[in-house]
This record gives sequence, C-alpha cells and structure tokens, in this order.
Amino acid sequence: RGDLWLRWEHGLKLFLNYLIDADWSVCAGNWMWVSSSAFEKSLNLSISLDPSVYGCRVDPHGKYIRKYIPELANYPVGYIYEPWKAPLDIQEKAGCIIGCGYPEPMINHKEASDRNRKMMEELRKILLQKSNMKEPKHIKPSDESEIRVFFGLQSNES
Repeated sequence: RGDLWLRWEHGLKLFLNYLIDADWSVCAGNWMWVSSSAFEKSLNLSISLDPSVYGCRVDPHGKYIRKYIPELANYPVGYIYEPWKAPLDIQEKAGCIIGCGYPEPMINHKEASDRNRKMMEELRKILLQKSNMKEPKHIKPSDESEIRVFFGLQSNES
C-alpha cells in the first residue's frame, strides 16, 4: 500500500529495535494493517497515504519538519511538505536548494499509488477467486457494538 512497496516486517523490525516501549503484537498488527497485509475489508484499495497531504493535516505549520530536518527549517509553510515545488528564488532564500542541500523526491506518489492500487486489485481478485468470490468472515469489519466496547463507550457485559 505504500509508495515503495516494502514488506511490513521492515517497519516492525525498526520499531522493535528503537521504541523503548515496543510491544510486538501492537507493532506487528499496526504494520500489517498499514501495509494492507492484514486484509482489512478484503484489501481496501481506496486509500493510499500521501505523505505531503498527511503531513499538512497533522502538522499544518511544519513544526516537526522544521525541528528534525534543519535543511528545510526556513522554508515557507506552503512548501515545507513539498519543497521541490518551491521556485528557485524561494529555495535560495530558505538556504536549501533541492537536489543539492536536500534530495529530490525518490518516487512520484501519484504514479506509485496508481501502480500499487492496481497490484492490490489484482491480488484481491486472485484471493476472491480462491474463496469462490466470497469474502471470508474473519476479515469483515467489526459491528457497531464491538466498536463501542473497544472505545469504552459501553461495557461488553450489556
């Protein structure tokens, strides 16, 4: 599901190595879900995380980027998540020329997303054919009562 089409185990290994509070089952489950390896809703193909859009949504002022990527600290907020789109004069003013002081994008998100969606659609077709075109019950989303219990909105004793 990600642009680079890497196995989820790479992320799990990184987290288990560097997180001081790493929990194998939580980390493995999350990495499988993010990579669509957990096959939620029979491979939900509609979502492919765009790092630029996601960054803007969770950190609209770019504070995280400015703190941890000092090369981009002086970029205007409008370019902080896609600095390669900044005109040369803005890059010069920010003190970082893309391709010199900071790398060019390693992949085109739109192209990779389209390619990945097609591969996941093909995999979904193969899996559904193997199961006689029926979605296995174990990959169905939870019903509303299970969701309510999980989030503590009601007890499971009701």
